[in-house]
Amino acid sequence: MVQSRTGGTNLARVGVQNRALVLDLIRRRGPSARAELMRATGLSAQTVSNIAVGLVAAGLVREVPGGGRRLGVVARSRSAIGVHLDPAHLVVVRTDLTGAVLAVEHVDLDATDDPARTLDTMAAAVQRVRGGARPSVPVPAGIGLAVPGPIDPAGIRMGTPAQLPAWWELPVTGELAARTGLSVHLEKDGVASALGEVWAAAGADDLVSVFLGHGISAATVASGEVVRGATGNAGEFGGMPVEAHGRWTEVWEACQPLQQVRRGIAAGLLPTGIPLDRATDVRQAFERLCATPSAAPLVAEAGAALGSALAHVVELLDVPRVAIGGSAALAGGDVFIAAVRERLAVRLPHGPFPTVEATAFGEASVARGAACAVLQADLAVPTAVDRGVGVGAGRRPGGPVHLRSIAHPW
Repeated sequence: MVQSRTGGTNLARVGVQNRALVLDLIRRRGPSARAELMRATGLSAQTVSNIAVGLVAAGLVREVPGGGRRLGVVARSRSAIGVHLDPAHLVVVRTDLTGAVLAVEHVDLDATDDPARTLDTMAAAVQRVRGGARPSVPVPAGIGLAVPGPIDPAGIRMGTPAQLPAWWELPVTGELAARTGLSVHLEKDGVASALGEVWAAAGADDLVSVFLGHGISAATVASGEVVRGATGNAGEFGGMPVEAHGRWTEVWEACQPLQQVRRGIAAGLLPTGIPLDRATDVRQAFERLCATPSAAPLVAEAGAALGSALAHVVELLDVPRVAIGGSAALAGGDVFIAAVRERLAVRLPHGPFPTVEATAFGEASVARGAACAVLQADLAVPTAVDRGVGVGAGRRPGGPVHLRSIAHPW
């Protein structure tokens, strides 16, 4: 068996994994000489040479100019579409093999009460990004759909996301596939954000990726592998207790936009009369709140609460990096991120202290990660299960999906 991201084998029965492993290294590290690939994988010169010939013939890699017979990935050899469904917003992207975004669509919506209408909107946006990419990019390998958790362990249906009750148990993969003619791969939003962070990053082998939109989750990357858990629902840490806003509460309640908007109204920072039962209105009000200078202490308190929760995660996992994304975190901006760092420094005075940065991919980060999940499946990128590393990277076709305990009015 292939034992690790950087360990291969010459057994014929795992030739597919070896091919995928070599391609994964070239994609993440950039142009690589065959000797470098031999050292990184432990494969023989003949095996690496044979794999290289096959990858070149398939159009996935090419010899790059400059001598040394270095192999580089052909970015436009594959493409995929990623969709991120948030209660207030829809993001649809098309990417190439490296995860670079070729086309993007942003659509404000209320996704809570009419799934059929929202799926129609989603399919129309998919068609637009399919047409918006350059003609040289091939037909997409499929659609990655990232949704609030929990999700069905079989990857077919929504689970019971607290903010989308009309979507409970809906077979979204089949519904979107019927509307688009493309296969659909279902991922939890936090897992997709983590995969997007590491897809084409040479050094992003161990990190925590936090998603803070209208919900919150945190996905772990260990040795370059996104930990999905036994049912694909790893990452629920919204119930972590923290001291924030003058009392003990759960981290989701301390950070979530609806709760922050309510605090902003109570403090006179926002006008009364904002429709709190509509996700789009809450999103807009939250963005206004974060842009108000006098609201900076409220935004910082939310960031400090997240930092307190992350301190436990960082100590447990010993990760060197935290990447934070999602519409709510991005709206909080530098004030929010600085508060996360400051609280981590207080809680972890003797280390380990990770780097803490906002995602480099903006609000498209989750959709981009969903597209990368399609590419991962299409290229048979070796998972930890393939490599004999028991981190539970694959889903099991069964097991319960529990109702989230976090309650929202929408």
